[in-house]
Amino acid sequence: MAGRSPQVVFHVLEITLISAQDLKPPSNSAMAASQPRMKTYAVVWVDPATKLRTLIDCVGGENPTWNEKFLFRVPAGFLIGDSPSAVHVEIYAVGRLVDSLVGAVRFLVGNERLLSRPLGEPSFAAVGIRRPSGRFRGVLNIGSAILPVRHVSTVAEEAIARSGGDATGYRVLMGDGLKIRRPPPVVLPPPPRALRERNKGREQGPGAAGKGKRENGKGGGGLCGLGFQRRNLPEPADQNSSPAESAAGGGSPSN
Repeated sequence: MAGRSPQVVFHVLEITLISAQDLKPPSNSAMAASQPRMKTYAVVWVDPATKLRTLIDCVGGENPTWNEKFLFRVPAGFLIGDSPSAVHVEIYAVGRLVDSLVGAVRFLVGNERLLSRPLGEPSFAAVGIRRPSGRFRGVLNIGSAILPVRHVSTVAEEAIARSGGDATGYRVLMGDGLKIRRPPPVVLPPPPRALRERNKGREQGPGAAGKGKRENGKGGGGLCGLGFQRRNLPEPADQNSSPAESAAGGGSPSN
Protein backbone atom coordinates (compact mmCIF):
# COMPACT_ATOMS: atom_id res chain seq x y z
CA MET A 1 0.00 0.00 0.00
CA ALA A 2 1.41 3.32 -1.02
CA GLY A 3 1.94 5.78 1.82
CA ARG A 4 -0.29 8.80 1.94
CA SER A 5 1.24 12.19 1.25
CA PRO A 6 1.44 14.41 4.34
CA GLN A 7 -1.40 16.87 4.67
CA VAL A 8 -0.46 20.48 3.96
CA VAL A 9 -0.75 22.70 7.02
CA PHE A 10 -2.04 26.21 6.42
CA HIS A 11 -1.67 29.30 8.59
CA VAL A 12 -3.40 32.67 8.59
CA LEU A 13 -0.74 35.34 8.05
CA GLU A 14 -1.59 38.86 9.18
CA ILE A 15 0.23 41.67 7.37
CA THR A 16 0.00 45.24 8.65
CA LEU A 17 0.99 48.06 6.32
CA ILE A 18 1.79 50.73 8.88
CA SER A 19 3.42 53.64 7.08
CA ALA A 20 6.15 54.74 4.70
CA GLN A 21 8.84 57.35 5.06
CA ASP A 22 10.84 59.56 2.73
CA LEU A 23 9.04 58.66 -0.47
CA LYS A 24 10.17 60.32 -3.67
CA PRO A 25 7.33 61.80 -5.73
CA PRO A 26 7.02 60.51 -9.29
CA SER A 27 9.00 62.37 -11.90
CA ASN A 28 5.81 63.02 -13.86
CA SER A 29 5.66 66.82 -14.00
CA ALA A 30 1.96 66.79 -14.91
CA MET A 31 1.14 64.95 -11.70
CA ALA A 32 3.27 67.29 -9.61
CA ALA A 33 1.45 70.27 -11.10
CA SER A 34 -2.03 68.78 -10.61
CA GLN A 35 -1.74 68.42 -6.82
CA PRO A 36 0.60 70.20 -4.39
CA ARG A 37 0.73 67.23 -1.97
CA MET A 38 1.24 63.63 -3.01
CA LYS A 39 -1.62 61.24 -2.19
CA THR A 40 -0.63 57.60 -1.93
CA TYR A 41 -2.03 54.13 -1.40
CA ALA A 42 -0.46 50.68 -1.19
CA VAL A 43 -1.30 47.42 -2.95
CA VAL A 44 -0.36 44.12 -1.28
CA TRP A 45 -0.55 40.52 -2.43
CA VAL A 46 0.85 37.02 -2.03
CA ASP A 47 -0.85 35.64 -5.13
CA PRO A 48 -0.91 38.13 -8.04
CA ALA A 49 -4.44 36.95 -8.82
CA THR A 50 -5.71 38.50 -5.57
CA LYS A 51 -4.40 41.99 -4.85
CA LEU A 52 -5.66 44.10 -1.96
CA ARG A 53 -5.22 47.82 -1.42
CA THR A 54 -5.30 50.36 1.36
CA LEU A 55 -7.24 53.58 1.54
CA ILE A 56 -5.65 56.72 0.11
CA ASP A 57 -3.54 58.80 2.46
CA CYS A 58 -4.27 62.44 1.63
CA VAL A 59 -2.34 64.25 4.37
CA GLY A 60 0.99 62.48 4.84
CA GLY A 61 2.52 63.42 1.51
CA GLU A 62 5.96 61.79 1.34
CA ASN A 63 5.38 60.15 4.75
CA PRO A 64 1.99 58.44 4.45
CA THR A 65 0.29 56.39 7.16
CA TRP A 66 -2.21 53.61 6.43
CA ASN A 67 -2.32 51.26 9.44
CA GLU A 68 -4.32 48.62 7.59
CA LYS A 69 -4.31 44.88 8.21
CA PHE A 70 -4.68 42.06 5.69
CA LEU A 71 -5.10 38.32 6.11
CA PHE A 72 -3.52 35.69 3.86
CA ARG A 73 -3.99 31.93 4.04
CA VAL A 74 -0.55 30.50 3.33
CA PRO A 75 1.05 27.04 3.68
CA ALA A 76 3.60 26.42 6.42
CA GLY A 77 6.36 26.24 3.81
CA PHE A 78 5.71 29.88 2.99
CA LEU A 79 6.91 30.87 6.46
CA ILE A 80 10.08 28.80 6.90
CA GLY A 81 13.39 30.64 7.19
CA ASP A 82 14.90 29.68 3.82
CA SER A 83 11.69 30.16 1.82
CA PRO A 84 11.98 32.45 -1.20
CA SER A 85 8.27 33.27 -0.90
CA ALA A 86 7.48 36.89 -0.22
CA VAL A 87 4.70 39.39 0.35
CA HIS A 88 4.72 42.00 -2.41
CA VAL A 89 3.79 45.63 -1.83
CA GLU A 90 3.55 48.45 -4.36
CA ILE A 91 2.99 52.10 -3.48
CA TYR A 92 1.17 54.36 -5.93
CA ALA A 93 0.65 58.09 -6.16
CA VAL A 94 -2.82 59.20 -7.22
CA GLY A 95 -2.88 61.07 -10.53
CA ARG A 96 -5.54 62.94 -12.42
CA LEU A 97 -5.83 60.25 -15.12
CA VAL A 98 -3.32 57.52 -14.28
CA ASP A 99 -1.76 56.57 -10.95
CA SER A 100 2.04 56.40 -10.92
CA LEU A 101 4.19 53.78 -9.22
CA VAL A 102 6.28 55.30 -6.43
CA GLY A 103 8.11 52.15 -5.37
CA ALA A 104 7.86 48.44 -4.60
CA VAL A 105 8.81 46.14 -1.72
CA ARG A 106 9.50 42.41 -1.65
CA PHE A 107 9.04 41.35 1.98
CA LEU A 108 10.57 37.94 2.81
CA VAL A 109 8.36 36.71 5.62
CA GLY A 110 10.70 33.80 6.40
CA ASN A 111 13.31 36.22 7.73
CA GLU A 112 10.92 37.13 10.57
CA ARG A 113 10.99 33.56 11.98
CA LEU A 114 7.28 33.69 12.72
CA LEU A 115 7.03 29.92 13.19
CA SER A 116 9.37 30.14 16.19
CA ARG A 117 7.36 32.93 17.83
CA PRO A 118 4.26 32.51 19.98
CA LEU A 119 1.09 32.58 17.93
CA GLY A 120 -0.25 36.08 17.60
CA GLU A 121 3.02 37.79 18.55
CA PRO A 122 3.77 40.40 15.85
CA SER A 123 7.09 41.15 14.25
CA PHE A 124 7.93 44.57 12.82
CA ALA A 125 10.40 45.50 10.12
CA ALA A 126 11.47 48.51 8.04
CA VAL A 127 12.04 47.43 4.45
CA GLY A 128 13.68 49.51 1.74
CA ILE A 129 11.50 50.72 -1.12
CA ARG A 130 12.82 50.20 -4.62
CA ARG A 131 11.89 52.93 -7.07
CA PRO A 132 11.01 52.18 -10.73
CA SER A 133 14.56 53.26 -11.63
CA GLY A 134 15.97 50.45 -9.48
CA ARG A 135 17.35 52.69 -6.76
CA PHE A 136 16.25 52.49 -3.16
CA ARG A 137 14.50 55.47 -1.65
CA GLY A 138 12.41 55.45 1.53
CA VAL A 139 11.32 52.64 3.84
CA LEU A 140 8.08 50.76 4.44
CA ASN A 141 7.12 49.97 8.03
CA ILE A 142 5.40 46.60 8.02
CA GLY A 143 4.17 44.17 10.64
CA SER A 144 3.55 40.42 10.39
CA ALA A 145 2.11 37.73 12.66
CA ILE A 146 0.58 34.25 12.55
CA LEU A 147 -2.90 34.32 14.00
CA PRO A 148 -4.15 31.49 16.22
CA VAL A 149 -7.17 29.65 14.93
CA ARG A 150 -9.28 30.96 17.81
CA HIS A 151 -8.56 34.53 16.66
CA VAL A 152 -9.83 33.87 13.13
CA SER A 153 -13.57 34.38 13.23
CA THR A 154 -16.14 32.72 11.04
CA VAL A 155 -16.59 36.04 9.25
CA ALA A 156 -12.89 36.03 8.31
CA GLU A 157 -13.03 32.46 7.06
CA GLU A 158 -16.06 33.24 4.91
CA ALA A 159 -14.44 36.39 3.51
CA ILE A 160 -11.24 34.52 2.65
CA ALA A 161 -13.26 31.76 1.00
CA ARG A 162 -15.27 34.27 -1.06
CA SER A 163 -12.13 36.05 -2.25
CA GLY A 164 -11.08 33.03 -4.28
CA GLY A 165 -7.42 33.80 -3.58
CA ASP A 166 -7.08 33.10 0.16
CA ALA A 167 -6.79 36.79 1.08
CA THR A 168 -8.93 39.52 2.56
CA GLY A 169 -8.67 42.85 4.35
CA TYR A 170 -9.86 43.98 7.75
CA ARG A 171 -12.09 46.64 6.21
CA VAL A 172 -13.99 43.88 4.41
CA LEU A 173 -14.26 41.96 7.66
CA MET A 174 -15.61 44.97 9.53
CA GLY A 175 -18.25 45.52 6.89
CA ASP A 176 -19.28 41.87 6.86
CA GLY A 177 -19.27 41.70 10.63
CA LEU A 178 -21.62 44.65 10.88
CA LYS A 179 -23.97 43.09 8.36
CA ILE A 180 -23.99 39.73 10.12
CA ARG A 181 -24.21 40.97 13.68
CA ARG A 182 -26.75 43.72 13.09
CA PRO A 183 -29.90 42.83 15.08
CA PRO A 184 -33.28 42.87 13.33
CA PRO A 185 -35.46 45.93 13.90
CA VAL A 186 -37.78 45.72 16.89
CA VAL A 187 -41.47 45.97 15.97
CA LEU A 188 -43.56 47.21 18.88
CA PRO A 189 -47.18 45.98 19.21
CA PRO A 190 -49.93 48.56 18.71
CA PRO A 191 -51.12 50.26 21.91
CA PRO A 192 -54.42 49.13 23.45
CA ARG A 193 -57.61 50.92 22.49
CA ALA A 194 -57.99 52.73 25.81
CA LEU A 195 -54.49 54.15 25.52
CA ARG A 196 -55.11 55.30 21.94
CA GLU A 197 -58.28 57.14 22.98
CA ARG A 198 -56.45 58.75 25.87
CA ASN A 199 -53.61 59.93 23.64
CA LYS A 200 -56.13 61.23 21.13
CA GLY A 201 -57.75 63.35 23.82
CA ARG A 202 -54.38 64.77 24.82
CA GLU A 203 -53.53 65.66 21.23
CA GLN A 204 -56.83 67.55 20.84
CA GLY A 205 -56.06 69.62 23.95
CA PRO A 206 -58.24 70.74 26.84
CA GLY A 207 -60.09 73.32 24.72
CA ALA A 208 -61.46 70.70 22.36
CA ALA A 209 -63.84 69.24 24.93
CA GLY A 210 -65.12 72.71 25.94
CA LYS A 211 -65.61 73.64 22.34
CA GLY A 212 -67.71 70.57 21.78
CA LYS A 213 -69.85 71.38 24.78
CA ARG A 214 -70.43 74.96 23.60
CA GLU A 215 -71.43 73.71 20.17
CA ASN A 216 -73.81 71.16 21.63
CA GLY A 217 -75.33 73.70 24.09
CA LYS A 218 -76.60 75.96 21.38
CA GLY A 219 -79.77 77.05 23.19
CA GLY A 220 -79.17 77.77 26.91
CA GLY A 221 -75.60 78.38 28.04
CA GLY A 222 -76.11 78.65 31.88
CA LEU A 223 -73.15 78.10 34.20
CA CYS A 224 -72.93 74.66 35.73
CA GLY A 225 -74.44 74.49 39.26
CA LEU A 226 -75.85 78.06 39.23
CA GLY A 227 -79.50 79.06 38.77
CA PHE A 228 -78.81 82.16 36.70
CA GLN A 229 -79.95 82.34 33.12
CA ARG A 230 -78.16 84.15 30.37
CA ARG A 231 -80.08 86.77 28.44
CA ASN A 232 -80.64 85.59 24.90
CA LEU A 233 -80.04 88.18 22.21
CA PRO A 234 -82.41 88.14 19.27
CA GLU A 235 -81.13 86.34 16.25
CA PRO A 236 -81.26 87.97 12.80
CA ALA A 237 -84.38 85.96 12.01
CA ASP A 238 -86.20 87.57 15.02
CA GLN A 239 -85.77 91.17 13.79
CA ASN A 240 -89.18 91.06 12.06
CA SER A 241 -91.01 90.00 15.23
CA SER A 242 -93.41 92.37 16.98
CA PRO A 243 -92.36 94.67 19.89
CA ALA A 244 -94.59 92.73 22.26
CA GLU A 245 -92.86 89.47 21.41
CA SER A 246 -89.48 91.13 21.81
CA ALA A 247 -90.43 92.53 25.23
CA ALA A 248 -91.72 89.15 26.32
CA GLY A 249 -88.54 87.44 25.20
CA GLY A 250 -86.21 90.03 26.81
CA GLY A 251 -87.85 90.29 30.25
CA SER A 252 -85.86 90.42 33.44
CA PRO A 253 -85.24 87.17 35.29
CA SER A 254 -87.86 86.25 37.86
CA ASN A 255 -86.99 85.54 41.48
